[in-house]
Amino acid sequence: GLKVLSVLLSFVLLFSLAIPAMAADLQTPFDDSQFYHQGDYSIHYRVIEPEGESKGNILFLHGFFYSGESFKPMADLMSDAGYTCVLVDLPNFGYSTRENADTELIPRETLVEGLMEELAPGEGWIVAGQSMGGGVALNIACDKPESVQALLLYAPTPINAVSDGMKNLMTSDFMGGMLSVMLKIAVRLTCLVRLMMYMATMDWDYSMQYDLSTLIDPLTVDGSGLGMMYMAANARPTDYAALAELKMPILLVRGDKDLVVSGSMSAEMDQALASAEKVTVEGAGHMLNETHAAMLSEQALAFLAENVG
Repeated sequence: GLKVLSVLLSFVLLFSLAIPAMAADLQTPFDDSQFYHQGDYSIHYRVIEPEGESKGNILFLHGFFYSGESFKPMADLMSDAGYTCVLVDLPNFGYSTRENADTELIPRETLVEGLMEELAPGEGWIVAGQSMGGGVALNIACDKPESVQALLLYAPTPINAVSDGMKNLMTSDFMGGMLSVMLKIAVRLTCLVRLMMYMATMDWDYSMQYDLSTLIDPLTVDGSGLGMMYMAANARPTDYAALAELKMPILLVRGDKDLVVSGSMSAEMDQALASAEKVTVEGAGHMLNETHAAMLSEQALAFLAENVG
């Protein structure tokens, strides 16, 4: 509860220091931007089509603070190999809807499942997720095992339940107002953001060359701070018993220098996903899906060729 909240506030504060004053464009963030609508939600996504006939559909779900762009390097490579790749911005991130007291809440799993059905009715999906996105991917696999052909998990983090008292604090006007102000601070201390990037990637050269706009531009969207709190307060927790029942092929990849996923978190996930193929990437941090995109794409393609066809 309090530990999770303190971590969220720390990350929001650090990243807010580098956010420019200009708000991001919600209408056309990319030339190929598309939006899926359900209830009060508008979910931003991009489709990367392969040349020729598609081998299958891959849905990519990003981690906390990031957007679908974090999987763009892998998606480009896997599209080149023949897969239709869909990059999704989960609610409160990227260019999707920010939740607040006026939002009739819909679980993010339900939203993503609706998008999957709209894009490819009745077809199977390969679902890839990093960090928070890995937790969401696992929930979707539990909901729709008949629709998920395989899971590609990169440093997945479990989702924890939040008490009612903590929910009230996290979604209060005070908390939302404070975070909204923090997220609009126009102080360009990019050195702090680079440092946070290094902690996530464990690759200083990569962090120094990283295009920070892909990270910080979406954080200028109005309501981002409060939306993140609503997301954290209402997120569906991980059901480890349900994970143990999953039958589809699962590739679980972690970096040996990951500073985010603790040993106990990994152990609990490994126990629940006993049949998963587990790989540890030497020298990789938490954002290994970006820093090691070429290696992980090649690995994933081999895994899919062997297990999905």
